[in-house]
Amino acid sequence: MLVTLWRHGEAGQAASDAARELTVRGGEHVGMTVKSYKDWCQNTKVELPSYCAHSPLTRTCQTASILDAHLCFETLVSHDQLAPGQRSYSQGRFLEADVAHQLIVGHQPYLSELINVWCDTAQYHGLSTSGVAIIRLLMPSRGGGELLYYEPEGFLF
Repeated sequence: MLVTLWRHGEAGQAASDAARELTVRGGEHVGMTVKSYKDWCQNTKVELPSYCAHSPLTRTCQTASILDAHLCFETLVSHDQLAPGQRSYSQGRFLEADVAHQLIVGHQPYLSELINVWCDTAQYHGLSTSGVAIIRLLMPSRGGGELLYYEPEGFLF
């Protein structure tokens, strides 16, 4: 399966971390990045994701909604296992076994943990807001994946 990891867009301040919303700039960056992402998938003949799971926090819900408007997911679901503070991130409990390409919208440092564990690398692969990584994943375990694409700043606009 292919797994696209996508960090939420730039978020502003709020009374609680969970309530932080995307800034105007953050929403625009996600929109521009998804257009470039679609072009990259088309040019490399990579099937677009049909499933999207995201953290329940406001900024990831908003990011997933923007992505859905462009990618038209068959399934869009909020998953508590993607919330900050979860300890079993790298076990991939939020993945769907029978979906060929899925997109995961989450947070740092958890997305970097997935890249580093699944691709068994000691190199730090951080993702800035709207950063993207695509992994061919055989199984959600150490060394179970291969990093196919890495754009830590999001597709530049």
